[in-house]
Amino acid sequence: MITRRTIQVPGMPASLFPSIGLTAPFILAGMAIVAFSGSVSARENSSRELVVTNRYTLPLLEISGLAPAPALDSKGAQTANRSLRLYAVGDATREVVTFYIDGSSGGIVISLKDAALPSGRRAAGASQWEAVAADGVDTVCMLSETDSKVSCFDDRINENRGIITLDTSPLKHLNRLWGNRPNSRGEGMLLMKKGHLLILKEKKPSLLVEFGPQGDLATGYGPDTFLAPDEAFALPSRAPGQQEPTLVALKSWEFSDRLRELASDASEITLGPDGHVYLLSHESSTLIRLEKVLKPDEEKVNINDDAWWILPKGIGKTEGLAIDSEMRPWIAVDRKQKEKPNLFRLSLISPGAEGD
Repeated sequence: MITRRTIQVPGMPASLFPSIGLTAPFILAGMAIVAFSGSVSARENSSRELVVTNRYTLPLLEISGLAPAPALDSKGAQTANRSLRLYAVGDATREVVTFYIDGSSGGIVISLKDAALPSGRRAAGASQWEAVAADGVDTVCMLSETDSKVSCFDDRINENRGIITLDTSPLKHLNRLWGNRPNSRGEGMLLMKKGHLLILKEKKPSLLVEFGPQGDLATGYGPDTFLAPDEAFALPSRAPGQQEPTLVALKSWEFSDRLRELASDASEITLGPDGHVYLLSHESSTLIRLEKVLKPDEEKVNINDDAWWILPKGIGKTEGLAIDSEMRPWIAVDRKQKEKPNLFRLSLISPGAEGD
């Protein structure tokens, strides 16, 4: 069952839409353009310090993952009016929230769907979902950290499209780290071409790991490896003798010295509209732009052009990240209180150069 409410302010563009508070039963709690105190002036003196421009309350406790998705109209077709659509998941339940802002009207729609229903009986217990990612067509996938499985659904969360097992055994060093720290495994995920996945390992140490079908070579990441805006993710098929389709670890990349200085842990990754991968660190309260191309023969991933930003203070444990078409970060936080904002739209960041 989907519960939804639409809130619209006629004539107000989405970029100026005010803060909305929504509790679990979606009761409108307040609507006011966010006003900031004089402390903002001090923050604006530093180009690295981001500020909150809008606050929202999603009906989901302890958000652990956030991802952009294609903006669809009422008939399910993609729109081109600068609309925004996000998925949010938590690690305690299998509920999926879809957050949508219509770029023309400024109307907001928030939908809540329980993915346990299409998952079946095996979905009992906490989901342990730490990441969510969507392709450009109609597939959304969630990464479960402790059991290293990826659950994929259609974009309406009506159809279970299968569960993928992640196998780290081909990389002995990674496999040892994976086994030693089950709660420091996957924290972020990107869907790639050829059915590959880019997984962010949280800490001790933080890593980027590429998974793909058995026998494939690692591709690294870059413009030629990420899915096109209208491209579907190639779901793997089950090999003979396997209970579930399996993707194996093909390559892992450590963080460079500079990246480790800026990020003491790794909470989330997302692909920005400028084609760059962005990394969120909760412990360091930073947002970091990674190098645009990571080659498979490299050993470390580095920061791009020393581009990093400081997150606003006091918003909570930052776990989810998305960047909209205007280069404004959206941050979701792990919060147990139902009536406090858990999704924040931040001030602009600079895009990366095309040729870097």
